[in-house]
Amino acid sequence: MPMAPPTYETLDGSTPDITPLAAEHGRRLPLSAFTLLSGGDIFESRQGRPPAEGPARARAYVKAQITFVAHGAPTGLLQRVEGDIVRQLSANLQLIGRLEASRPLTIDFIPAGQSMAKYGYPRSVSPQAAGLFWDHPSWERARIALRQDKLETEPHLVFHEMAHAVQGLAFTQEENDLIYRVMLRTYRSRAMVDEVFALYSEREFVPSVTAHDLRAPGVYGMARQRWNEEHLFTRFVRNLYAPHKPLAGQGSGNQASSFEG
Repeated sequence: MPMAPPTYETLDGSTPDITPLAAEHGRRLPLSAFTLLSGGDIFESRQGRPPAEGPARARAYVKAQITFVAHGAPTGLLQRVEGDIVRQLSANLQLIGRLEASRPLTIDFIPAGQSMAKYGYPRSVSPQAAGLFWDHPSWERARIALRQDKLETEPHLVFHEMAHAVQGLAFTQEENDLIYRVMLRTYRSRAMVDEVFALYSEREFVPSVTAHDLRAPGVYGMARQRWNEEHLFTRFVRNLYAPHKPLAGQGSGNQASSFEG
């Protein structure tokens, strides 16, 4: 398949100026997913159940570290977003611990028809963007923008933007560098790789993909079409969010499948 023209959440392909997780927190709270991504073997859990305390830990993280700014959004919408975040994080206590040690996060619920730039986000945000994760060292908190109207029609939106937050807040510099080393073999820019991570993440929580999703422009449609259970990157993402689950694909120890499968 030929490489589609770049399409990102920002018109110029710019990405957030993140503050990676401090290396000492990465060592204290290792993630087996990165052992997989580097070609190593991990002990595959036979328990088959997520940690019982996971939802409570994830909910406590949301209460302590995330501020919701409604901008007129109904309470039910805020509660739904909180529920999606809790679901996304609750199966990996190590990941929650990393987020607890990282920068706090503000989530803005952007009213329909209004520019994200009006709320302090970059002017380069694409008018087609349904959401955005952004950060800058000068900010006290990282931020996510979610369009209120798109939350009603795009069930993957919260998982997608929270995946960007996970990559920007809960991974060390070394871990992000590993992601880029693996994925730049297939995708030609870091901005594209960031989107692929978010797209593979959303697939773990919203497995149904519509024809509209597959026809999405640029990397969004392309990565959804390329997604495969056999990919190393699929195994990485699944183990990140659900280390209790069996590894994706059949040849889970075989890096030859790499990304393209």
